[in-house]
Amino acid sequence: MYIKQLTSILIRVTMLASAFAAAVMVGSNAVHAQGTASPLRDHLDGSRLAARRDSFVVVIQGAPRGWQVLSVAREGDGWTLGDAVAIDGMVSQASTMRFDARLDELSLRQEGVMMGKPMRITLDAAGGRVKGTALTPSNPAGELAIDVPHTDGLVDDNAVASLLAIVHWREGLQIAFPVLASGTGTVSQFTLRTLGKETVSVPAGQFDTWQVELRMNRARMVANITTAAPYRVVRMSSGPAFEMQLAR
Repeated sequence: MYIKQLTSILIRVTMLASAFAAAVMVGSNAVHAQGTASPLRDHLDGSRLAARRDSFVVVIQGAPRGWQVLSVAREGDGWTLGDAVAIDGMVSQASTMRFDARLDELSLRQEGVMMGKPMRITLDAAGGRVKGTALTPSNPAGELAIDVPHTDGLVDDNAVASLLAIVHWREGLQIAFPVLASGTGTVSQFTLRTLGKETVSVPAGQFDTWQVELRMNRARMVANITTAAPYRVVRMSSGPAFEMQLAR
């Protein structure tokens, strides 16, 4: 949020620390998405951002296979977003993302173990560039140096799931925005659009939500975000094979 019989989807999901990042690896890097091209930041409602800690159960092919925790904390004038995930003993990793007051990302620190191999990503945004290194099992050459332009509104793929909760969702909303795949240093265009309203039941309870779609070329994921405060992502899925459900 498949897997060449399960395992490869787990790798895709956890490499990027969110269910949405999994779909990045399914499609190509050249995405022809439709929607109003604008920074995702332009559609965020800062008043919806508040310190919180949301826990999810990861369900794969109908069975609980792991957990994910998304957290938000205040840091001076900015914010820190946290993301920790573990799936079936195959993957365990944690990410910390720092944002300024405008909700532009300043840095990413990610570390963990995937299929018994260490992985870590260190990125910093400064001087109009995003620079750092990425060590992931998908890169047989070892640690990869990353240096890309920090274009206006560029979003780290690890941050997408957390930022969905504070988008000003409304009927007819459809936007396209650039996303950096932190593990490869490539930039793709994502499209978000509102599908409508839906009442969903998850382990944490029943919620009235906006159902929204995220597309990246051939990949598609659907999320449910509460229509009223406290604004939370309560479910993310890429079909019956993979789903994340809010537990508490």
